[in-house]
Amino acid sequence: MSKKGDTYNNEPFGQPKRRAKRTFLGALFVILLLAVTISLSVALVIAYLTPYVPPATFGSLTIVGIFAPILYMGVAVCMLLWLVTGRWKSAGIVALFLIPGLFRVSDFYNVDFIRKVESKPDKRTITILTHNIRGFRDDSNNNVVDGYVDYYAALEDVDVVCIQEYTRNIRGVERIDSLFDARFERGGMREVVEGGEVVLRTYSVYPIIASGDISGKGRGTSQWVDILVNKSDTVRIFNNHLHTMSISADDSEDIEQGRILQDGDRMLSIVNRIANNSSIRADYVDTLRMVIEATPHERIICGDFNDTPMSYVYGELVKNHKDAFVECGSGYGYTFRPMYNTLRIDYILHSEGMTSQGYAVDVDMTLSDHLPVRADIKLPTK
Repeated sequence: MSKKGDTYNNEPFGQPKRRAKRTFLGALFVILLLAVTISLSVALVIAYLTPYVPPATFGSLTIVGIFAPILYMGVAVCMLLWLVTGRWKSAGIVALFLIPGLFRVSDFYNVDFIRKVESKPDKRTITILTHNIRGFRDDSNNNVVDGYVDYYAALEDVDVVCIQEYTRNIRGVERIDSLFDARFERGGMREVVEGGEVVLRTYSVYPIIASGDISGKGRGTSQWVDILVNKSDTVRIFNNHLHTMSISADDSEDIEQGRILQDGDRMLSIVNRIANNSSIRADYVDTLRMVIEATPHERIICGDFNDTPMSYVYGELVKNHKDAFVECGSGYGYTFRPMYNTLRIDYILHSEGMTSQGYAVDVDMTLSDHLPVRADIKLPTK
């Protein structure tokens, strides 16, 4: 019989069983970590590709582009766990999936000390504001025209205001026109009407010398106006409202509260809606790009794209242009209040010859589900 202190294979009796248990748990952890790492890495690669591949190619997988920042952080955590477990080669392989994302971080987040220093606007600087105002209705569907009148009246040094989802059919809306008529008396206003309803409006302190619109017939709507700056420079501004994501307020609330996980059919419906609408926007943006590329002047492209920076729509529109947030923004960039303030779907882009001198999102303006976006853009020096 064995006595206390006896050993077997240089181990005290009883130890091998506990060691075997620990070995099993360790192996199980590695298997689970490997499965999670592979899943997140594959999803991240798809997210990397979404700006370059038409949504129809990926189908419902297009939705992963929306979650690119979360996927990137998830893969980074996996890499750290591989390091902690001492598996350096595995950590190195995972790190390779993170490298492409380093070149896209500024699409979502900018640090103050690495961004460009803002310059004081001068006579060659255009200050532009874009805002989807949701038909002058707040989260409870109340008329908030008075709030917008107060907001616009307090705006300082804004030269161009681009509005999406404008409506004439609401009490008091005429006060908006009266306000801008007084402030931009030497400029002008242009609007786009579809189905008897105004969908876009552009107000300018500078004279509007030409204008037009591009109807996507349900896929999106764009308006362009040529403004004459300092009596010598023509700048074309594109005000855009691309096809909706079709995510209702109830959908957003259920997603935020996690209730959507309890309804598989509805969750699948949301995924399919997002994917289908991405394809609709992509189809329209191919037409829009042809008009943009034919523009003979410096240009600014702004509005509600209804797509994140990891999308085909953004990837196409930012070609040969600069993003004011990437150039001058700071912190985490978001412009859409639902979905936990995680989505940047409103933009101000401009020609490469122009320079971003300032960028801001007014997070305190909560009358709409979209936040106002403002940028200072300087014309090229002659």
